[in-house]
Amino acid sequence: MNRHGKRALLAAGLIAGAAAMTGCTAQTMPAATPTPQVDQQETAQPAQASPQAEASPEAGDESPVPIGLSAGGKKLETDAVREQGRLLLPLVGTAEALGYEADSESLEEETQTKRTISLTRDDSRITVAWVVSDNTARQITWQRDGMLVPVDPYLTTIGDVVYVPAAFFEEAMGAVIAEKDGLVAVTTPEPQETPPMQEETPQG
Repeated sequence: MNRHGKRALLAAGLIAGAAAMTGCTAQTMPAATPTPQVDQQETAQPAQASPQAEASPEAGDESPVPIGLSAGGKKLETDAVREQGRLLLPLVGTAEALGYEADSESLEEETQTKRTISLTRDDSRITVAWVVSDNTARQITWQRDGMLVPVDPYLTTIGDVVYVPAAFFEEAMGAVIAEKDGLVAVTTPEPQETPPMQEETPQG
């Protein structure tokens, strides 16, 4: 074989090798990467909240249950209420039905309000004082003629009506409270009149 034939065979071999390398490279595919469109779709899907994340009322939380109320033999327009096991009576309405006069005072301050309700009957004076801060009654005190009344210091306001425990009327006013057939009756013992003393006549 002459020199020109060897050169032709060498050139053909180089071309064939290059073609084979090009084919192998074309068949190799790069790893697919997420497109921006796929990323946007995943990001746009909102996370669904689980049922446990929903707010629920606290255990033992009760709404006040209204109960019919009579005081001093009169049916009152404002009901008593039972709240978390406590029997609560409207302070002013019940006291007035029992013959007390009510006087209310309120002193506004920067962060709190001082309130006082005074109840008077004959020579007796009962005061209920408390402080309202952050919609909560604090520093509650009951007094009768300057003496503390031994009652659980609790009161609440529903609408514009101040409610106190039924025990307050028992301790501060000597009231008798009875509950029957869905009605609460509050009575106070009638003051007993002292019979006049008879003058002794001298024996002659």
